[in-house]
Amino acid sequence: MKKINIFSVLIILIAFAIVSCNNNKPAKPVLKNQLDSLNYAFGVANGDGIKNYYLQGDSSDETIKSLIKGMNDGLKSKVEKEHLEISFLGTQIGASLKEQEKMGLMGDSTLSTDINLIKQGLVNGLRGSNIQMEPEEAKVYLQSTMQNRQAKQIEKEYAATKAAGELFLKENAKKPGVITTPSGLQYEIIKKGNGPIPTDSSKVKVHYHGTLIDGTVFDSSVERKEPSVFYVNQVIKGWQEILKLMPVGSKYKIYVPQELAYGGQEQGLIKPYSPLIFEIELLSIEK
Repeated sequence: MKKINIFSVLIILIAFAIVSCNNNKPAKPVLKNQLDSLNYAFGVANGDGIKNYYLQGDSSDETIKSLIKGMNDGLKSKVEKEHLEISFLGTQIGASLKEQEKMGLMGDSTLSTDINLIKQGLVNGLRGSNIQMEPEEAKVYLQSTMQNRQAKQIEKEYAATKAAGELFLKENAKKPGVITTPSGLQYEIIKKGNGPIPTDSSKVKVHYHGTLIDGTVFDSSVERKEPSVFYVNQVIKGWQEILKLMPVGSKYKIYVPQELAYGGQEQGLIKPYSPLIFEIELLSIEK
């Protein structure tokens, strides 16, 4: 599951909202709930972006008025020479408005789009006046709120995967020879080596075989017949922990809780909240 970057998705969404704005000086809005705040913040953040990117920081009253007028004229297919380029942008944006409204705010169908609040935020962001929140504050608010919403949605969607993993680890911990560390990492010693033990900054060479709890192989240097080389501090937390317990020459089988693996992220065959199983053989510490 890749992290989302909401601003790369939204500059076009927000841009089309401004073109229908006929009021260059909207009043400071009343934000009654989180959805109102999201719509307004969406406008402010992107208004500031348009000002700095398209207008190159020119926030003069005349320039902003021309921009807004050009976009409004673009919606009406009215193109004037004084702002031909902006009117063309407005025409394109206006044509997308109805389709984008159907998608929900920032592509989230559970969040209704309030065009009036978006317009207020955008024009206020352009002008830097009557602003309810500063552009940087708006960006941080949007990003953190949407990431939290996404995380909750993913956790709900993969609740069964998470529960199955927790049950597996609970039962696995009872098996003879399985050691559980304070972090929840479980491991068995297949072979104990007598070489040096890596540190966080060590570069190690390992052979490994990784599976899901149902036996599905998702990655294996053993099957590729080629050991992997990497720094200890560049891998998942479960690997970092176990490598610093293994003398060179050791082979361990580890059971990694999802919070020490990829958590709510999806990685190929690995679904969010999946615990992972590895057999790891520490071949050497590289120079």
